[in-house]
Amino acid sequence: MRDPEQEYPRHQPGHGEHEHHDPFAIQEEGELETQDKPVHQRESATTPELPRGHARNALIIGIVLGVLATVQSVIITLKNAGLYHDVVQEGKHVLASTATALFGVAALEFVISLLIYFIGGLIIGRVAVHRRWAFIGGFVGGIISSLIGAALKQIPSYPNAGTGGFSGSALGITGGLAALAISTILLGVFYGLVCLLGAWLTTRRHPYYVGYSG
Repeated sequence: MRDPEQEYPRHQPGHGEHEHHDPFAIQEEGELETQDKPVHQRESATTPELPRGHARNALIIGIVLGVLATVQSVIITLKNAGLYHDVVQEGKHVLASTATALFGVAALEFVISLLIYFIGGLIIGRVAVHRRWAFIGGFVGGIISSLIGAALKQIPSYPNAGTGGFSGSALGITGGLAALAISTILLGVFYGLVCLLGAWLTTRRHPYYVGYSG
């Protein structure tokens, strides 16, 4: 009696081997074709180039920002020269109304400076694109405005003179210079961050930063 498995073998060797297709063969061939494509034919992330002279332009804008912030401060100070004169006349017994008015003048100068550096950050973001240079531009501008302001306060005829923190002794001069250096650096960092914020708002969708960090 014949064995059914011998009479009807389930698989005949050598028969149908070339006719059998793997269902994943097409997908694998497609992947191989994709891998064999040249680099220029595949989608690859590229970093856009920065504008030419972006660092120089950012520094120039930063210097202009520092000058503009100083000019607006000088104008406001000169227009309120009488207020500073009242502060000197009242001495230690400054009236509440005088102190409030003086605080208002200082706040106005501060707000205008913020707007100047923020708009400058927007401009640097469009011109230079790189946010790091927006911070550097604002930092340079803050240092310039701080140093010019400190120099103006040493002029006796200036309305806000005599508040630079310097005195005639060597210790007083050293302390005044140290205080000036610290305040100048802090002011530069602050206005640098303001410019950085403006540049970030301008470049948040720029190709240089979309899908790229650096």
